[in-house]
Amino acid sequence: MIRLFFPVTQVINNNRSWLFMAFSIFLSSTLIFYFTPVYAAPATDPVSNLELNQLEDLLTLIMEASPVIGIALVFMNNFLSMAQMLLLGFLAGISPLITLAINGALVGHLLSLSAHDGVSPVFIIIFGLLPHGIFELFAFFLCGAIGLKFGYHFVASPLPGKNRSMSFRYIWKEAISILPLVVALLIIAATIEILITPRLLSLFL
Repeated sequence: MIRLFFPVTQVINNNRSWLFMAFSIFLSSTLIFYFTPVYAAPATDPVSNLELNQLEDLLTLIMEASPVIGIALVFMNNFLSMAQMLLLGFLAGISPLITLAINGALVGHLLSLSAHDGVSPVFIIIFGLLPHGIFELFAFFLCGAIGLKFGYHFVASPLPGKNRSMSFRYIWKEAISILPLVVALLIIAATIEILITPRLLSLFL
């Protein structure tokens, strides 16, 4: 009998080192951009202006939409970002690497600007990021981990005891196996981000 899916817990346990690597890339990028005073020199802002403009446009659209549409927009934006990390990871892991780094940079940039404006980064993390980020970031790191693993074992070195074709099929099954969990986490995160996070921030800002 051919197994089309793996248990989610098995996939997570088997990829703990890749999860740590995905988290490390994100955190390193966050810290680098947090301690880089980009607000002092916007013309040489190392964070992509295109990424920031797209983010601002998306936020504006979300805030002007109804809650249901806002949740759907946030979900679709996050899902597409994570799906491309998963499904394009076999291209030497470039897609997940860039996506992890850019999103870490955006968070670091946001925290840096908040600190410059007199708002505690700890406050932003606790009330602005963690309520939905607990769910969203886990899904994000999980997709990034599988994507990085995809790239390494398909390009650099196959899985032990497997050739590249077998490695591709095995990791592809892992990617498909975690999709339902990723979707569930992103729906929860989007709902909290639209309905709860703004209210938490408004209590203190």
